[in-house]
Amino acid sequence: MTYPFIPIIFIAVFLVYILYLLIIKKDVKLFKTVFSVGIFFIATWAVLYFFLFR
Repeated sequence: MTYPFIPIIFIAVFLVYILYLLIIKKDVKLFKTVFSVGIFFIATWAVLYFFLFR
């Protein structure tokens, strides 16, 4: 029953980490790397969830 909430929690943690990189560390190079890999991972996960749970 908690399976739909797990991706929402992971996306929220990802957004907090992205904000941490931008606001506190101010490391744009690391931000670009983490952001592109993170968006790819979330998109792949969304496609899998779409086909598995439709």
